This record gives sequence, structure tokens and C-alpha cells, in this order.
Amino acid sequence: MVRPRPLLAVLCVVLVVGSGGCLDVLTGEESLSFEADPTAVDDGALSETGYELVRSESPNRTVSVSVAGESREASIATEIREYGRNVSVGGQQAQVARFSVYTVPGVSVAGQTVNPVSDWSTRRLVDLLVSSNENLRNIRFESNRTVRFLGSDRTVTTYRARAASGPDGNVTVHAATVSHDGDYVVAAGVHPTAVDERSRIDALLAGLRHPA
Repeated sequence: MVRPRPLLAVLCVVLVVGSGGCLDVLTGEESLSFEADPTAVDDGALSETGYELVRSESPNRTVSVSVAGESREASIATEIREYGRNVSVGGQQAQVARFSVYTVPGVSVAGQTVNPVSDWSTRRLVDLLVSSNENLRNIRFESNRTVRFLGSDRTVTTYRARAASGPDGNVTVHAATVSHDGDYVVAAGVHPTAVDERSRIDALLAGLRHPA
């Protein structure tokens, strides 16, 4: 079934900042380090939906950035929380309903915030998710809806895709990306289309807490 792990690498590959900046940053006397606060689903929403935490990671990646024409190394600490639920599809019981949350720091140098996620549409994020997972193909837009989470009404987009393997070839993807308290939060729910998970996905979104 779908495991959207490769998306994280795509989110943190390229960071480009402007030529103006703090002297310590430009001379290398101040390290470039950015950390995201974790985003997690609260216990009430997990109990309501039957999902459970299956993965919690805080990977730290080093990437190259350009500051005033000089190449510098920057440490980018992100947060991942992944949840799963056992469902029955085609007579098989498996944990094939997944809900993943990626929190990426809003990178700021010399007062300028630059992060590729801020300029990406939800469709582009889902395209990256699909292209990075060889099991998914033929993605197509289905609908938008509004869900209130992290203090505001947010747009959640639903797509359909095909899975090359698994008990059911039709897959539904729910995705949203928002800016919140200096970080970018990307949420993605993936499940077989034969299983109606929309209300559970909405409950998980409503249960997001950032910082956790």
C-alpha cells in the first residue's frame, strides 16, 4: 500500500535565500540551522477514528544554500508523524489506511522567509507524492472541501489514483498544506477507495496540534 515517505526528501532539497543578510551568517560565524515544531494528532481524534501512531521521526538533513552568492551548509530539522488503521478490503485485513503529517521549518535568513513548500500547490505536492511512489499512477483531481483545523478553515483536496499492487487498485488521496506558526504543515491521507475514510480523515485533521 502507499507509503508517502519519499515526499520529505523532495520538500527539503532546494533552499535559496536573498543576497542581503546578517554579517555573522555571511561570514560563517553563525551556523545555519532550522527546526520545525512537531505536529501531531491528539489522543481524542485517534480514539474517535481508530488510527494509531506507527511512525515518529525527526530527521535532520544538511542541504546547500546560497547566501550573497556564497554556498553554505544548512541543517534542516523536520518532523514526521504517521498513523495507520486496519481495514478490510477484498477479504483481506491490513493496515492500508494511512495519515501522514510532515512539518517543515519556515526557513528565514536576514528576515527573508524562503521555502519551496510555500509556493507549491497541493496538486504539485500530490504529484510529487505519486511520482516518488512507484506503486501509484494516473492521478486525477476529484474535489475540494473545507475542513477547520489548526485554527482556520482550510482547503483539503481529494484525488484518485491507481495502485499497481494491493487488494484494491483504486486509491484515494486527501491532501492539504498550510502555514502555521512559522512552519509549513503538509498532511496526506491515503486509503483504498473502497473504504470510506473521509469523515475519519477530517477528524484527524481537526485533531492536529502544532506544536504538539
